[in-house]
Amino acid sequence: MNVRKFFAIMALILSAVAPRLQGQVHSSSSYAYLLDEEGTSSHIDFLTSPRIAGRAAGTPQAREVAEYIAAQMESYGLQPFRSVSFFQPFNLPAAGRGQGTASGSGYSYTDAYRRATGSAVQEDGVKKGYNVVGYLPAARKDAGYIVIGAHFDHIGSLGERFYPGADDNASGVAAMLELAQAFAQRYKEKGDLGHNIVFVAFDGNNYSLLGSRHFVSRCGISHGKITCMINLDQIGSTLAAPGENPEYLLVLGADKLQPWQKEQMDFANSFFRLGLHLDYTYYGSPEFYNIFYKLSDQQSFTAAGIPALLFTSGITGHTNKESDVAANLGMPVLQKRIELIYRFLWLIL
Repeated sequence: MNVRKFFAIMALILSAVAPRLQGQVHSSSSYAYLLDEEGTSSHIDFLTSPRIAGRAAGTPQAREVAEYIAAQMESYGLQPFRSVSFFQPFNLPAAGRGQGTASGSGYSYTDAYRRATGSAVQEDGVKKGYNVVGYLPAARKDAGYIVIGAHFDHIGSLGERFYPGADDNASGVAAMLELAQAFAQRYKEKGDLGHNIVFVAFDGNNYSLLGSRHFVSRCGISHGKITCMINLDQIGSTLAAPGENPEYLLVLGADKLQPWQKEQMDFANSFFRLGLHLDYTYYGSPEFYNIFYKLSDQQSFTAAGIPALLFTSGITGHTNKESDVAANLGMPVLQKRIELIYRFLWLIL
């Protein structure tokens, strides 16, 4: 085949394929309007209100948060996952009894945290945690799964000290709910999801990732059927930038993806002009990367051989302090991060 004929054929192929690819990219805008700052702020305001008292696992306030998340999922049109209920209960250890650490991380919940959860919701004398799990089915029965998760429990209140946990992790829960709303609307209108999408609000993160470990062991999905897990944890700050750009996002675990999947993230950031500085190296430190990557719920999935991403804005001077309030979040940047994750998911679905 001569060169001129080859390029003529390639031009015909590209002219036929390009509109379809462009249509796929732009079709994501059909539901992007649902990702609004007002909705995100409303979730964060509820989760950080004094009445909710810091969402310590096992407390009546944590149960109220679980019910709030389940109600939101139901209102969006999500289905309970392999259950008649959105709740996935599990036992929490008794107050004062340590249950080890997150695998390999050297992290465990503190004595103060255990004291905070001493007044707990109990069933038959056993303190309970509650994952909240919603589901959108794929168009094909043999499709794989994508799991999107964020933990909702936090430190709670210690005497007069109240820990709102706006960034850790009201921001992640709000982002997950915004994503759930957008994809649920697509499912209702088109029913064309290429993957089953499972949305999970994890309880018991501060109990050595107990909620996510329970989910992985009891979800009933073959681990090989899970394309990836996406964890949203502390995603609302602009105070720990890896460079001069305060509009950034730290992404850990991208090396677990197939190359084309990671390319979709960079493409979405560029094509939609989001302008985020995406740092895949955790400040260029392999040592801290390895440590931090094991400190949140994606660890429960990677330990089971499931590819997992952590999206985060990093640890700041407000982390685990009373000053972790909504006023210290960068809401416009948080919205850009939510949109990036939404566009990325759309492209890999």
